[in-house]
Amino acid sequence: MPGDLYTPRLHLRPLAQGDEQLYCSLYTDAEVMRHVSAPLAPEAAERAFRAVLRQLAAEPPQSRYWILAPREGGAELGLMACVPDRDEAGSAEVGLLLVVPAQCRGYAAESIAALAEEVFAAPPLQRLWTRHASDNAAATGLMRKLGFQRMEDTTGPAPVRWQLQRQVWATRHPPGFASLPVNC
Repeated sequence: MPGDLYTPRLHLRPLAQGDEQLYCSLYTDAEVMRHVSAPLAPEAAERAFRAVLRQLAAEPPQSRYWILAPREGGAELGLMACVPDRDEAGSAEVGLLLVVPAQCRGYAAESIAALAEEVFAAPPLQRLWTRHASDNAAATGLMRKLGFQRMEDTTGPAPVRWQLQRQVWATRHPPGFASLPVNC
């Protein structure tokens, strides 16, 4: 899986030890977490960060996390994760949290598109999937824009689950794909 990723506006760099403050601030912020789950208590966020660092230190890494930052510099905008399924080889969950001022500015589309472009360029991943709260209209629009297809949900009304297959991405975005429009 890739290290640094770049889009026209973003540098996505691997999460590091020094990113604890951003990680914890995202997971404890009620506004950021409103479509994900209840915000974590500060101590729980710190424990989760340490667990992520252990996943990243495993050989091979058990997951990948990136910090989203503007290419021209400035404050970090959020966090993206790609966590391989333990039960389904070739499949991974993608998730993204953005600070409130960075939401609905196209950063999520750019980041997920960059990840899809990179991971679908070569095996082993065949499918990315994600989930969100059923009342998150912005996430529904984002998933449709990127070519994700809604999955049948047999566990109830929430969360809504989406998947993107490698072959769907390849037909929608030929190699050398230019970034998506900036709007949400």
